Amino acid sequence: MCFLFFIAFCDVSTAQTKQTTINITTEYLYPLNIVDKEGGPIYGQSADKVHELFKRSQLPYQISVMSWNRAFELARHHADTCVFSTARIKERESWFQWVGPIATGNWAIFGSPDKLGKITRLEDIKQSSIGTEVGNVSVPYLSEKGFRLVTSHESATTFKNVALGRIDYATAGDIHGKKIISENQLEDKVVFLFNYQTSDYYLACHPKMRAETIALLNAKLREMKL
Repeated sequence: MCFLFFIAFCDVSTAQTKQTTINITTEYLYPLNIVDKEGGPIYGQSADKVHELFKRSQLPYQISVMSWNRAFELARHHADTCVFSTARIKERESWFQWVGPIATGNWAIFGSPDKLGKITRLEDIKQSSIGTEVGNVSVPYLSEKGFRLVTSHESATTFKNVALGRIDYATAGDIHGKKIISENQLEDKVVFLFNYQTSDYYLACHPKMRAETIALLNAKLREMKL
């Protein structure tokens, strides 16, 4: 396996070289999709499964890491493109063809340490501002429940805004959020408060991708789970 600027290129056999390469997009989302340094390998709970899935399926592919919103929109609008790790919700159902689930995770709320033990459910922060990434699954989920969302392009920006008092809370995956806090030395200003939802995550592929390809990927994924 070889890597070049956040893109993982995987070898295919001579017989496969005429097949269309499937472009896979993703974001940095610890512990599911991880890149430690520029040019480094893409790995993690979801990424490892995707690598193995395409190896078993003998399909040529490449993985690119970018902002979540860009990764998501590329898969929505470009043929032969998939995105992971994608929560499967009603609003998104017709936008993609689905392979999975490939992982499971919790959605969490983070806030200032003085809220610890006092804020334990969404109903407690109904009138507060909640930060998250553009395109994050929490945006439609919380918006339709009447919460006020403030979006940014990176998780780190959201958590720093909580630390600076610009917004009241942040929402992110529970493990990912704790990692962002640690990476940015925010432990004395932002803490985990509670989980509010659990979700399965999928490889979400463009709606016009060949049905045979989707069926093959799901079949190989089932084999991996045996």
